[in-house]
Amino acid sequence: MSELLGGASRYQALRRLYENPERRFRVRELASEAGVDPGNASRWLRRWAEVGLLDASTERGQTIYSASSDPALQSLRTLLQQDSETARLVREALERFEDPVAAAAIFGSTARGEASASSDVDLLMIADGTSRLKAQAHFKNVGRQLARPVNVLLYTPNEWRKAREAGDTLVRDILSQDLIALKGDIHALA
Repeated sequence: MSELLGGASRYQALRRLYENPERRFRVRELASEAGVDPGNASRWLRRWAEVGLLDASTERGQTIYSASSDPALQSLRTLLQQDSETARLVREALERFEDPVAAAAIFGSTARGEASASSDVDLLMIADGTSRLKAQAHFKNVGRQLARPVNVLLYTPNEWRKAREAGDTLVRDILSQDLIALKGDIHALA
């Protein structure tokens, strides 16, 4: 991914903007958080704003940047969020989960790139041999790290298949929206 965007530093800066789409950054603030040189960050931010990847506004003589809300950039937003800190931490915790997981994905406001600081992280897990309580407890530490709770929606593969076949409203809504795939293919499980 970093090669596609012109190097690791550019990737870190753009990813930071898109993993926190509601946040607005000054140049030095973003440079510090992304670990990049402020001079380079300033040039990249101006250029990205010129081509529509970012929204820019001026406050007290300083330019403030944020991820563009243009719906045409949803694919880019999803791609950058696949590798976000949130997805990374949840994916790592998922790998440590002791029961077999057929598929898992983040859905809701986090996957749509609309999460705010008060949003929870909605995690769909399809797994056999576990309980919602056990799954919820397993992801509690991730919620602490993110300062946002992780809300686990758990189905067994059989429950998932039946809910899909029955046209369950929640399942239909989840499948029709953006997802951050963490394991397996939610859409393929039928």
